[in-house]
Amino acid sequence: MNEFINHFGGYISQYGYFALYGLFFFGLIGLPVPEETLLVFSGFLVSRGDLHFLPTFLVCYLGSISAMTAAYWIGFKLGHPFIDKYLKRFEKGYRMYKKTEEWFQRFGKWAIPIGYFLPGIRQYTAYFAGITELRFRTFAILAYAGGAFWTALFVSLGFILGESWERVFQLAIKKVTIWILLIFIAVVLGAYVYQRVRKKRAGGKPNE
Repeated sequence: MNEFINHFGGYISQYGYFALYGLFFFGLIGLPVPEETLLVFSGFLVSRGDLHFLPTFLVCYLGSISAMTAAYWIGFKLGHPFIDKYLKRFEKGYRMYKKTEEWFQRFGKWAIPIGYFLPGIRQYTAYFAGITELRFRTFAILAYAGGAFWTALFVSLGFILGESWERVFQLAIKKVTIWILLIFIAVVLGAYVYQRVRKKRAGGKPNE
């Protein structure tokens, strides 16, 4: 953790909000940036008075959704063959890419907001949204709403934890992430079942 603070804290100290925007943009594009840790650390800096809450939230959020939007259009314009070909050079990244493909096939468009809470997967959901030619309006609603919730949650967590953020970070992040995922999945499944039942009732009994 000290290595993280020295490395990323130096960027933030030197470049301020511009550093946060860049880190989240490149992190969501696919570079190895520990986004959740960075969000909580940013919240801690807010609690210490080094940063302000609203600008911190905005630059982290805008960096994230800018990257998601760019990834969507890369996937949409270039397609699966291009990304599949060039990502094979990076073994770890390619494995996560294929794992995300399975996630996207399983959850469809709902993998976009769920993916924010899964390190390694969130970097690729937008690519698959573009590759599968998901309507941009649908993508934007899910990606931008999910990004706002994800950013606000972890920045607020860092602000609340304050000086204790480093000591309780790992446990807190795991618990929060698991509960958020379970609640989100339950809501999505509930909405899906409700829509199916409603359509079935509206359509009447099927022909025998």
